[in-house]
Amino acid sequence: MPAHTTQLYLVRHGQVAGARPRSYNGQLDVPLSPLGVQQMERLAAWAASIPLAAIYSSDLQRARRGAQLVADARGVELVATPALREKHFGRWEGLTYEEAERQDPEAWRAWLADPLDSRPPGGESYREVEARVMPLVRQWLREQAGRALLILAHGGINRVVLCHALGLPLQQAFRIEQDYAALNLIEYGADGRRSVTLMNAVV
Repeated sequence: MPAHTTQLYLVRHGQVAGARPRSYNGQLDVPLSPLGVQQMERLAAWAASIPLAAIYSSDLQRARRGAQLVADARGVELVATPALREKHFGRWEGLTYEEAERQDPEAWRAWLADPLDSRPPGGESYREVEARVMPLVRQWLREQAGRALLILAHGGINRVVLCHALGLPLQQAFRIEQDYAALNLIEYGADGRRSVTLMNAVV
């Protein structure tokens, strides 16, 4: 790693219990499945050799549990915050896409037409997610400049961070895949240059 380069390891939580295909967990506090725990244990074993200076996570248990495993392996204090929670999908949380469409057809059509600024009933927009996540990420990057840090969050959160790292408009977030336990590495140079050197990998 070149001197003064900041390395951000950006991770999605492991598989959740009772996972339903094409569904919204949002800010529901669902636990990891046994496979999800195994995925996070592998991540912790891998991260034991990475000189992480700081570890941050969503305070929802599906992210916090994996981050705590990494923190314990590294002997680093975990900072868990609600600011890294997944997008709030309001009354669509716990529903499949098809169920949400049947329940709120007009709001569903608005969501498809404008996924950045529309809100599920009682939820938030992706621009509001961006507004709560990115100032904090930038703060952590300043505080840990020249070091390695790890953020363990959610698919929607990671896509926002990756769009910023890649210099992409937020509309492109929906083209970025983040599997369960996905690992991404973003390197920030002291000159302001950013490079995504790993994306959607699994350890």
